[in-house]
Amino acid sequence: MKEMIKYQLIVILMMIAYCLNSQSFEGSITYKLTADNPNPEMVSDSMWQSILKQQFGERGYMVQRYFYKESNYVSEIDAGLEMGFQAYNPKDGLLYSWQKGSDKAITLDSKKYLDKFVETTEHTELDTILGIPCKSIVVKSSLGSMTIWYNSDHFKMDAKFYEGHIYGHWEHILKKISCLPLKMKQEGFMGKITLEAIDFKKEELSESRFVIPEFKEVSANPMN
Repeated sequence: MKEMIKYQLIVILMMIAYCLNSQSFEGSITYKLTADNPNPEMVSDSMWQSILKQQFGERGYMVQRYFYKESNYVSEIDAGLEMGFQAYNPKDGLLYSWQKGSDKAITLDSKKYLDKFVETTEHTELDTILGIPCKSIVVKSSLGSMTIWYNSDHFKMDAKFYEGHIYGHWEHILKKISCLPLKMKQEGFMGKITLEAIDFKKEELSESRFVIPEFKEVSANPMN
Protein backbone atom coordinates (compact mmCIF):
# COMPACT_ATOMS: atom_id res chain seq x y z
CA MET A 1 0.00 0.00 0.00
CA LYS A 2 2.81 2.42 0.91
CA GLU A 3 4.55 1.69 -2.37
CA MET A 4 1.34 2.34 -4.29
CA ILE A 5 0.80 5.68 -2.50
CA LYS A 6 4.44 6.60 -3.14
CA TYR A 7 4.02 5.77 -6.83
CA GLN A 8 0.83 7.84 -7.07
CA LEU A 9 2.57 10.82 -5.43
CA ILE A 10 5.44 10.59 -7.90
CA VAL A 11 3.01 10.52 -10.82
CA ILE A 12 1.12 13.54 -9.46
CA LEU A 13 4.36 15.50 -8.94
CA MET A 14 5.50 14.65 -12.47
CA MET A 15 2.18 15.82 -13.88
CA ILE A 16 2.41 19.10 -11.94
CA ALA A 17 5.97 19.65 -13.14
CA TYR A 18 4.93 18.94 -16.73
CA CYS A 19 2.06 21.41 -16.53
CA LEU A 20 4.29 24.11 -15.05
CA ASN A 21 7.02 23.58 -17.63
CA SER A 22 4.67 23.42 -20.62
CA GLN A 23 2.43 26.31 -19.60
CA SER A 24 2.64 29.15 -22.09
CA PHE A 25 2.72 32.83 -21.15
CA GLU A 26 -0.62 34.60 -20.99
CA GLY A 27 -0.74 38.35 -20.71
CA SER A 28 0.91 41.30 -22.44
CA ILE A 29 4.37 42.52 -23.36
CA THR A 30 4.96 46.14 -24.36
CA TYR A 31 7.79 46.92 -26.77
CA LYS A 32 9.51 50.13 -27.82
CA LEU A 33 10.27 50.21 -31.56
CA THR A 34 13.14 52.40 -32.70
CA ALA A 35 14.65 52.88 -36.15
CA ASP A 36 18.34 53.68 -36.67
CA ASN A 37 19.58 56.02 -39.38
CA PRO A 38 19.99 53.66 -42.38
CA ASN A 39 22.42 55.93 -44.25
CA PRO A 40 24.40 58.39 -42.05
CA GLU A 41 26.56 59.37 -45.02
CA MET A 42 23.57 60.87 -46.83
CA VAL A 43 21.22 61.77 -43.96
CA SER A 44 22.47 63.54 -40.84
CA ASP A 45 21.36 62.20 -37.45
CA SER A 46 19.57 65.48 -36.70
CA MET A 47 17.63 65.24 -39.95
CA TRP A 48 16.83 61.58 -39.23
CA GLN A 49 15.48 62.45 -35.79
CA SER A 50 13.37 65.19 -37.38
CA ILE A 51 11.93 62.64 -39.84
CA LEU A 52 11.07 60.25 -36.99
CA LYS A 53 9.32 63.01 -35.04
CA GLN A 54 7.28 63.93 -38.11
CA GLN A 55 6.27 60.28 -38.42
CA PHE A 56 5.80 59.28 -34.76
CA GLY A 57 5.36 62.52 -32.88
CA GLU A 58 7.74 64.26 -30.47
CA ARG A 59 9.02 61.05 -28.82
CA GLY A 60 10.26 59.74 -32.20
CA TYR A 61 9.42 56.04 -31.74
CA MET A 62 6.51 53.58 -31.72
CA VAL A 63 5.09 51.60 -28.82
CA GLN A 64 3.59 48.20 -29.55
CA ARG A 65 1.74 46.18 -26.91
CA TYR A 66 1.18 42.48 -27.64
CA PHE A 67 -1.46 40.35 -25.92
CA TYR A 68 -0.92 36.56 -25.95
CA LYS A 69 -3.21 33.65 -25.13
CA GLU A 70 -2.14 30.26 -26.51
CA SER A 71 -2.50 30.44 -30.32
CA ASN A 72 -3.96 33.95 -30.27
CA TYR A 73 -2.18 37.27 -30.29
CA VAL A 74 -3.20 40.84 -30.97
CA SER A 75 -1.17 44.03 -30.80
CA GLU A 76 -2.02 47.67 -30.15
CA ILE A 77 0.29 50.00 -32.09
CA ASP A 78 0.78 53.52 -30.78
CA ALA A 79 2.59 55.40 -33.55
CA GLY A 80 2.38 58.70 -31.69
CA LEU A 81 0.14 60.44 -34.21
CA GLU A 82 -2.22 57.52 -34.81
CA MET A 83 -3.31 54.18 -33.36
CA GLY A 84 -3.44 50.86 -35.13
CA PHE A 85 -4.11 47.20 -34.44
CA GLN A 86 -2.96 43.84 -35.73
CA ALA A 87 -4.55 40.51 -34.85
CA TYR A 88 -3.66 36.93 -35.73
CA ASN A 89 -6.50 34.57 -36.58
CA PRO A 90 -5.34 30.97 -35.98
CA LYS A 91 -8.35 29.62 -37.88
CA ASP A 92 -7.33 31.02 -41.27
CA GLY A 93 -3.70 31.93 -40.52
CA LEU A 94 -4.25 35.55 -41.53
CA LEU A 95 -2.92 38.68 -39.86
CA TYR A 96 -5.50 41.49 -39.88
CA SER A 97 -4.26 45.09 -39.65
CA TRP A 98 -6.44 48.19 -39.29
CA GLN A 99 -6.40 51.77 -38.03
CA LYS A 100 -8.41 52.96 -35.05
CA GLY A 101 -11.94 53.90 -36.12
CA SER A 102 -11.54 52.38 -39.59
CA ASP A 103 -13.96 49.90 -41.19
CA LYS A 104 -11.25 48.61 -43.55
CA ALA A 105 -8.60 45.98 -42.88
CA ILE A 106 -5.58 44.60 -44.72
CA THR A 107 -4.56 40.96 -44.36
CA LEU A 108 -1.25 39.12 -44.53
CA ASP A 109 -0.99 35.36 -44.91
CA SER A 110 1.24 34.13 -42.08
CA LYS A 111 1.96 30.97 -44.09
CA LYS A 112 3.82 33.06 -46.70
CA TYR A 113 6.93 35.23 -46.41
CA LEU A 114 9.11 36.73 -49.12
CA ASP A 115 12.15 36.78 -46.83
CA LYS A 116 13.25 33.14 -47.02
CA PHE A 117 14.56 31.56 -43.79
CA VAL A 118 18.16 30.32 -43.98
CA GLU A 119 19.30 29.28 -40.48
CA THR A 120 19.60 30.21 -36.81
CA THR A 121 22.99 30.44 -35.13
CA GLU A 122 24.10 31.00 -31.54
CA HIS A 123 25.32 34.50 -30.70
CA THR A 124 27.71 35.63 -27.95
CA GLU A 125 26.12 39.02 -27.20
CA LEU A 126 24.33 39.16 -23.84
CA ASP A 127 21.91 41.75 -22.49
CA THR A 128 19.70 42.40 -19.47
CA ILE A 129 16.14 43.45 -20.28
CA LEU A 130 13.56 44.30 -17.62
CA GLY A 131 16.04 42.89 -15.10
CA ILE A 132 16.12 39.54 -16.92
CA PRO A 133 19.52 38.25 -18.16
CA CYS A 134 19.24 37.28 -21.82
CA LYS A 135 21.35 35.37 -24.31
CA SER A 136 20.95 35.71 -28.05
CA ILE A 137 20.67 33.97 -31.41
CA VAL A 138 20.88 35.26 -34.97
CA VAL A 139 18.18 34.39 -37.51
CA LYS A 140 19.65 34.57 -41.00
CA SER A 141 17.41 35.05 -44.01
CA SER A 142 17.69 35.85 -47.70
CA LEU A 143 17.17 39.59 -47.13
CA GLY A 144 19.12 40.19 -43.93
CA SER A 145 19.50 39.02 -40.35
CA MET A 146 17.74 39.41 -37.01
CA THR A 147 19.37 39.17 -33.59
CA ILE A 148 17.04 37.95 -30.84
CA TRP A 149 17.61 38.22 -27.08
CA TYR A 150 15.64 35.88 -24.83
CA ASN A 151 15.54 33.89 -21.60
CA SER A 152 13.86 30.50 -21.98
CA ASP A 153 12.87 30.50 -18.28
CA HIS A 154 10.61 33.49 -18.90
CA PHE A 155 7.61 34.06 -21.19
CA LYS A 156 7.43 30.44 -22.32
CA MET A 157 5.52 29.78 -25.54
CA ASP A 158 4.74 26.42 -27.12
CA ALA A 159 5.78 26.49 -30.79
CA LYS A 160 2.93 24.08 -31.61
CA PHE A 161 0.50 27.00 -31.26
CA TYR A 162 2.09 28.63 -34.30
CA GLU A 163 2.89 25.79 -36.65
CA GLY A 164 2.98 27.14 -40.20
CA HIS A 165 3.35 30.76 -39.07
CA ILE A 166 6.45 31.50 -41.14
CA TYR A 167 5.77 35.23 -41.52
CA GLY A 168 8.45 37.04 -39.55
CA HIS A 169 10.14 33.61 -39.16
CA TRP A 170 7.87 33.21 -36.12
CA GLU A 171 7.60 29.40 -36.25
CA HIS A 172 11.38 28.98 -36.61
CA ILE A 173 12.06 31.39 -33.74
CA LEU A 174 9.68 29.68 -31.30
CA LYS A 175 11.00 26.22 -32.19
CA LYS A 176 14.49 27.44 -31.39
CA ILE A 177 13.94 29.39 -28.13
CA SER A 178 10.52 28.11 -26.85
CA CYS A 179 9.66 31.54 -25.44
CA LEU A 180 8.74 35.07 -26.46
CA PRO A 181 11.69 37.33 -27.36
CA LEU A 182 12.51 40.33 -25.19
CA LYS A 183 14.51 42.15 -27.83
CA MET A 184 14.83 41.89 -31.61
CA LYS A 185 17.18 43.82 -33.88
CA GLN A 186 16.43 43.54 -37.59
CA GLU A 187 19.11 44.49 -40.12
CA GLY A 188 18.57 44.32 -43.86
CA PHE A 189 17.18 46.13 -46.86
CA MET A 190 14.70 48.03 -44.66
CA GLY A 191 17.46 49.44 -42.44
CA LYS A 192 17.98 48.76 -38.74
CA ILE A 193 14.93 48.37 -36.50
CA THR A 194 15.00 47.42 -32.82
CA LEU A 195 12.06 46.13 -30.78
CA GLU A 196 12.78 45.98 -27.04
CA ALA A 197 10.45 45.06 -24.17
CA ILE A 198 9.80 47.90 -21.72
CA ASP A 199 6.96 46.38 -19.67
CA PHE A 200 4.93 43.20 -19.24
CA LYS A 201 1.92 41.92 -17.33
CA LYS A 202 0.99 38.31 -16.62
CA GLU A 203 -2.79 37.96 -16.47
CA GLU A 204 -5.69 35.84 -17.65
CA LEU A 205 -7.16 37.32 -20.80
CA SER A 206 -10.73 37.02 -22.03
CA GLU A 207 -11.37 35.44 -25.42
CA SER A 208 -13.12 38.70 -26.35
CA ARG A 209 -9.71 40.41 -26.39
CA PHE A 210 -8.88 38.49 -29.58
CA VAL A 211 -12.15 38.87 -31.48
CA ILE A 212 -11.46 40.47 -34.85
CA PRO A 213 -14.03 43.18 -35.73
CA GLU A 214 -16.38 42.95 -38.69
CA PHE A 215 -15.07 45.14 -41.50
CA LYS A 216 -16.88 46.60 -44.50
CA GLU A 217 -13.81 45.99 -46.63
CA VAL A 218 -10.98 43.46 -46.27
CA SER A 219 -8.17 43.35 -48.81
CA ALA A 220 -4.98 41.31 -49.09
CA ASN A 221 -1.63 43.04 -48.89
CA PRO A 222 -0.21 42.92 -52.46
CA MET A 223 3.34 42.58 -51.08
CA ASN A 224 2.52 39.31 -49.29
